[in-house]
Amino acid sequence: MKHPSKFALCLDVGGSHVTAAPIDLTNRTLLETGRVREHIRHFDPLESVIRTWWSALSMAALACEGADISHITVAVPAPFDYAQGISHMTHKYRSLYGEDVGAHLRRNQQYSPLDGIPILFANDADLFALGEHWAGVGQTFDRIIGITLGTGLGSGFIRQGRVITQGQGVPEGGELWNTPYLDVQAERYACGQAVTDFYQHLRGENCTAQEICHRADHGDPHARKAYWLLGEHLSAILLPHAQAFEAQAVVIGGNVSRAWNHFSPALQAGLPGVQVHPSRLLEDATLLGGAALIGTLPEVTR
Repeated sequence: MKHPSKFALCLDVGGSHVTAAPIDLTNRTLLETGRVREHIRHFDPLESVIRTWWSALSMAALACEGADISHITVAVPAPFDYAQGISHMTHKYRSLYGEDVGAHLRRNQQYSPLDGIPILFANDADLFALGEHWAGVGQTFDRIIGITLGTGLGSGFIRQGRVITQGQGVPEGGELWNTPYLDVQAERYACGQAVTDFYQHLRGENCTAQEICHRADHGDPHARKAYWLLGEHLSAILLPHAQAFEAQAVVIGGNVSRAWNHFSPALQAGLPGVQVHPSRLLEDATLLGGAALIGTLPEVTR
């Protein structure tokens, strides 16, 4: 019996695991019965990496067997030629460097039930922002900036449902992490490691951002100051871009966003006229963004 809904199939590629899931395009929801999470070692050989990625997609597709699947989106970090499906990563997945990843995936696709479905690639931070706009707290805004705070600083700029990677207020490729800020790159002041550095300077102790959040929850003034500094610096990094882009809202995700109560007051104070919100979807935003991508990037179908 044919499934009444139409789906997209999305894969979010991390360094230690990959997550795949079908996304219901009508209801803009993730089909939980199809969520697949597989451990992976990013330093594995090419064949092993591709096999794990395709295995996750294939298992996720079983949950919507018989349904129409419009496209497959693979979310991967930069540097990557998203239009051509060619990896330029060297910090992880080195075995993919210079490889036509789309071609490798299509070889697995050729004799499967997913044969013929377009495969798209996109930046994971861009898809986080797009997912929040399509199905999360950004739905009521035309222009938003999505920020992921974790081991690094990820960013995505969305205007009227499309990923914007150049233009007024948008840094090259939509990436804020390497824009100049004070004496270094912006990421140095806006990520989990930044919180660790702030706290070490204040208290003389080396702790993870998660531990510092726990201490802030229990009243540690140095921990609270460390997160306040994160909010101040992040707002200073964002302000010129938010103003030039005419962003109506900034949505914050990533593991560090779980300390929202400790840094959001400083963040909001530094972004007058722009609403700031914590992510509603968290890691699911990237998968949902992959579903919303169809028609906004070239299909990789050589």
